[in-house]
Amino acid sequence: MTTKAEFLQQHPLFKYLEEDHIEALAQITDEVQYENGGMVAYQGDVASSLYLVKNGRLYAETRQNDIANNSYVVDTKDYLTNDYFQDTWLFAPNVHPANVKAKSYRDNPATVLIISGTNFVRFLLKYPDALPLLETEEEEIEEELVHVAGLSPLAYEEAQKLFSTAKRKRTVISILPDELVEFNSRRSRLYLLVQIFFPVLAMLLLPTLFFLFFNAQPTESFLYRLRFGVPGFLSVILLIVVLFQTLDWSNDYFVITNKRVVHREFDLRTFRVDIKTARIDQVQSVEIAKPTFISNLFNFGTARITTASAFGTILFDNINNPLEVKETLDRQSKRVKTLDASLEQSLLRETFTDHFAVKPQYQPVGEKANELPPAKPAHRKGLLWQLRQRYTWRVEKDNVIIYRKHFIVLVLESVIPLGLALLGIVVSFVLIRYFEFTFRQLLPTLIFAYSLDLLWLIWRVEDWRNDMFQLTDRLIVDIDRKPFGFGESRKQAPLSNIQNVNAYTPGLIHTIFNYGNVEIETAGAESNLVFEDIPYPSVIQSDIFAQLENMLAQQRRNQRGTRHKEYALLMDVYKQTMEQDRIPDRTPSDVPPLP
Repeated sequence: MTTKAEFLQQHPLFKYLEEDHIEALAQITDEVQYENGGMVAYQGDVASSLYLVKNGRLYAETRQNDIANNSYVVDTKDYLTNDYFQDTWLFAPNVHPANVKAKSYRDNPATVLIISGTNFVRFLLKYPDALPLLETEEEEIEEELVHVAGLSPLAYEEAQKLFSTAKRKRTVISILPDELVEFNSRRSRLYLLVQIFFPVLAMLLLPTLFFLFFNAQPTESFLYRLRFGVPGFLSVILLIVVLFQTLDWSNDYFVITNKRVVHREFDLRTFRVDIKTARIDQVQSVEIAKPTFISNLFNFGTARITTASAFGTILFDNINNPLEVKETLDRQSKRVKTLDASLEQSLLRETFTDHFAVKPQYQPVGEKANELPPAKPAHRKGLLWQLRQRYTWRVEKDNVIIYRKHFIVLVLESVIPLGLALLGIVVSFVLIRYFEFTFRQLLPTLIFAYSLDLLWLIWRVEDWRNDMFQLTDRLIVDIDRKPFGFGESRKQAPLSNIQNVNAYTPGLIHTIFNYGNVEIETAGAESNLVFEDIPYPSVIQSDIFAQLENMLAQQRRNQRGTRHKEYALLMDVYKQTMEQDRIPDRTPSDVPPLP
């Protein structure tokens, strides 16, 4: 009997993977055997896994209403050994397009290998060297390109989005591990060209004109001596203006993922970075504006995205092909709504199955697949690890993420005690060198002074360490705790009250050292929470959105579960009543003849 690993190794999808990749992949793969006629999938249910047929036959039947002819349109397809559906579901969950039933084939029961999308994404993040080995391989057969190995072109394109350049989490925009970048753009290069056109033109003309003017003056005059200085100075100033505009343009980003919309705006004049974001389900409308002849001619303009977030409107301004933004958002919004309806159907089916104790139509073969945890760096728990946990800016422990202020804040707060320590050394040197004091005479005073200074420094360090921000699965907390138990103030808000999260770096020093503020806007009587002087504010913004999304998904699941249990109970009561034949007819059984 072929093992999971052996089957995966010979399958065209994974034929080029290394042995260690196959072993890891087999550990996250479920093998199940269906009874003859058992249902593998229902049309309209959530599809977020890859199904590989190992043995037997799967019969798929798609039904669509044909209202005009008052009938069903039926499309059928058979899946035999090595066939699969669908590898794109590993990266972009969708809905099952057909009812799929298992059938025996050549005396072999239907056996299917199932790989969940979440596990496969984590597998790729853990083994990034496996992705190139999954690249699409196509051959030309009878003048047509046929997919023969690796992921399908669309699935491979989705897989590459996991490692998009927008994932430079500490510099540009922090992307969540399971987040796929659907659109990533700067402003149009034509927009940049317009911004630098006149400075470049001036840089080409003005220095030349000034040189010709000064060079035409008498050689003994003062103006003649300026023939190189003034044009050179003008060239440098104009070059700085061009570089300023280019740098300002290159640091503005517009990103759409499968979860949210992000606009990162960098203002070089104030060195401020603002990151505006909204969830896909908050997008209400998209308006495209190309107001001038030039913008229509070169196909660039503005996409005005109206959202239900606190930002109201997010602008993707002066970008190439703004219609692509609308198409991307329409596609993602439709996907979210479709998946929401599909999830409702799947959960309803699960509730009824549990309530009526419906026997499964399959049985697992071998060991159950392991659930891969999210990728985290491994640390040896020695003294260095303990110090890191105590003083690092971000610590994740027991589903609680703790943030501290940037280390530069501690340095600035420690300037005075450190400066006094240095001043003590200088004063001691001067007294011993020029005033005939001995070190022994100064020692008691130095011990006393440095003891106080050390206590002051320790107080500063502990005060910095005890100012923390916590993110849990239910709450977001701002803790201001004095050292050694001398008092504590705490502000918190439920995640459910969060309206929006704004991340920004307010100045030059903040931009150089990449730290800033995260402002959490909340509903209700609570004031907004502000995480001040936090490293990598975009990372924290993404953490909060991830927790918020998980909480909202769990809330929706709980609410649906409660509602579905009520439906199941209603159906149970109805079934019992029908079994006892206690419900009278609601429509006439016979039509009496006319008198």
